[in-house]
Order: sequence, then C-alpha cells, then structure tokens
Amino acid sequence: MHRLPLTLFLALVMALHTIDGSAASNPQSFSIDVPPGKWKTVRLQNLPKDVLVALAVKSDGPLTVGFLDVSDHKQFPRIAHPLFWGQLESKLGFSVTIQQQGDYYVVLDNREGTIRRQVSLTAQATLGGPATQALLNAQLQKVELQLQGLVQKLNQTFVFDPVPIQVKTCDRQQPFERGSGLTLCLQYARQLMQAFQDKTQASDALVYSMFQEMAQLFQSQWGLESSDPSTMLDELTTVLMLTFRLDANVRAYSQTLINQPTLTASLGETFNDPLHPLTVERAQRVLKWATDPTLVHQWQAQLVPHMQTTMLQHLKDHPQPWSDQSLVEMELSSRIHSPPVIPREKKRETRA
Repeated sequence: MHRLPLTLFLALVMALHTIDGSAASNPQSFSIDVPPGKWKTVRLQNLPKDVLVALAVKSDGPLTVGFLDVSDHKQFPRIAHPLFWGQLESKLGFSVTIQQQGDYYVVLDNREGTIRRQVSLTAQATLGGPATQALLNAQLQKVELQLQGLVQKLNQTFVFDPVPIQVKTCDRQQPFERGSGLTLCLQYARQLMQAFQDKTQASDALVYSMFQEMAQLFQSQWGLESSDPSTMLDELTTVLMLTFRLDANVRAYSQTLINQPTLTASLGETFNDPLHPLTVERAQRVLKWATDPTLVHQWQAQLVPHMQTTMLQHLKDHPQPWSDQSLVEMELSSRIHSPPVIPREKKRETRA
C-alpha cells in the first residue's frame, strides 16, 4: 500500500498562517557587492498581481537603481518601460504596485562608477484586501483539488460513494460543515496552526481530522455498527491511517495531545465538536492502537467486503503484513458471481 502524500496539508496550514486579511510578507534582505563598471540584479520571484512591493536601498556611494519586469530585464541595458529608475546617493526608498503576476528584478547599476559599491537591499510585499482574497481563493481551489485527489485515492482502495469537498470560511466556529458534502472550515485550520505553533504538528492534526471525517462516511455508508460508535470511529480512523502508512503521523498527533492536555482542552472549548480534536483520553486509546501491530489485520473482516476488486487482486498478488489472504480470496471468489454492492447515498450524521 502506497503512503499518501501529505504535502497538501502542510501547504494548507502554511498558506493559512501566512495569508490573512491584509497580509504582509516578512522583509527579505540582501547584501550585494557591485564592482565598478558592472551591474547586478536581485530577482523577486512570482510576485502576485496587485501586491505592493516596498524597497529600501542603502549604498556606500552613488548608484543607479531600477525595478524591471522580465521583458526589460532580458534586454537590459536597452530598457523600454522600467517600473522604477532612479539615482541613489546613500539611501533610497520606493514602492511599486505589481500589475501582472511574475518575476521582477531590482537592478543595481554601477556601470558609470569607478569604485566598488557595497549595497544592502530590503524588500517587503504587502497585499490589500482584494488581492489577498484573490490569492487565497486561488490557493484554496488548489487545496480543494488536492483533497479531492485524496478522496479518489481512498476510492481506489474502498468502495464508497464520494462526497464533494470544499474549503471555506464557515458561518460559525466549527471544524467541518457536514451535509451532502464535506466542508473544511478555515477557522479550524487556522486555529490548529496557532495552537500547535508548528506546521508539522498542525498538519498531523489536520490529517487525522480529515481521515476521521472519511471514516465517519464509511461507518455510515457501510452500516458498521457497534455498542460504542464513537470509540469504533476513532479505531477505524486509526486503521485507515495505518493502512496508508501514516502510522508516524497518527502516533505523533496523539502523543502531542497527551503531552499537552491544555492544548486539546482549549481547542475543544473553541469548537465544541464531538470529534475534533481528540481528547486526552481518546488520544491515549489511539496511541495504543497505533502501536499494535495486529490492529489492521483484526479489521480485515470488516474492510475486505468493501474493498475495490482491483485492490483485492493486488493484495492477492502482493500480500501485506496486515492482509488476510483467505478473506481476500473468498471475497474475490464471491465477486465472480456478484459484483460488490455500491453504497446508497445517505445523510451523514456526526456521532458523539
């Protein structure tokens, strides 16, 4: 079984951490040595449309400073439309509003100089409201596509009726909106980043939450019953993550909550959700399951009937440490006469 890529969760928590209402990037500083009769450039990569770039330049003597787009940079020094061009004696500050997304270049021109110049350059990009929203929307669309890709990978393994996934700011403080589809609320992802103060830990928390939502979908569509549905849901979530080789992530997440009980209490008070985040007691159970090498194997009787035929064939040809060959072969044999049942769509309920 291939390990699912988690870069999209890291990208999401980082994007939400760095982009907010009127976001300003961290200043970037450069030290440049410009020989006499020469010129040098500093490239500012992939600046978004409508961003305001503020630049501060200091030099130990006269210098010409320019700000160019890709076209003018390619034909420098024969420039046609510099976005800025000016003379510096010792200090110079200016700003430019970017009209088209792309790379831009700060030119430090010492061609007329006879003395080597030591230059320090500081650049900071600031987004206004509309530009910030446009950039955030573009990133969220990308994340939604990646989350749909996650669902598709799960659907390559298990038979279930997928649901559309959205990422947006919800009307109230909650981790997810659940209905005919699944909506990840931005408030939850942002709060995870603020609470954990570590992008990897926040990503692990978000991964577990997403898998728990999918486990709840499976529990509902497959009709899995238990005298303790909420505990069963936690166990199924853990099983799914171990199946996709995310054991390190589930162990790290549960251990973090055990070590920091005030953290899970604070998040629980903020969102008042029965599933997210794990309580300390639930995290202790999850950690115990995650370190049990027999756990996934114990679940095969419940999972195999809901596996895609192609996955069963793969497991038959390439057994896993947790797979049960007799169950796999029995299920494959039964499907020669009847295909697997496609689950009927039903309203999802949050289990407390």
